[in-house]
Amino acid sequence: MANLILPRSLSVAVDYQIYNYFMTAPLLGIVLPAATATDIGPTQETWEDDTGTTITEFAVDISNPPAGTTYAYQLIIEGQVQQEGLITDATNTVLELTSASAGTIPGLARVVFSIYQVDTTTSYS
Repeated sequence: MANLILPRSLSVAVDYQIYNYFMTAPLLGIVLPAATATDIGPTQETWEDDTGTTITEFAVDISNPPAGTTYAYQLIIEGQVQQEGLITDATNTVLELTSASAGTIPGLARVVFSIYQVDTTTSYS
């Protein structure tokens, strides 16, 4: 069996960044009307970054990625990963949730929003 050795100039690396944000739902919870987008972003609710600093916007706008950049995101409520498709819009100031049926994020529930930014334009030689 032969080994494949690529020249260093052809090596490709992926640069990534993970942004974590945390929020505690208000005492009365957050009402999610059926089939209606509800903004729980940092202009509506109090979010903190992983240093505990209150933010006014997320570090990136995942609705408009730069060329070569892709985003993945995860929303966790009370330790449960929410189903794909729950997030209908996310920018640096807006995080809209749409529930198929009416629901509520329970009062004082811990909410985690993680954004995974992957940059494939960076290469190292």
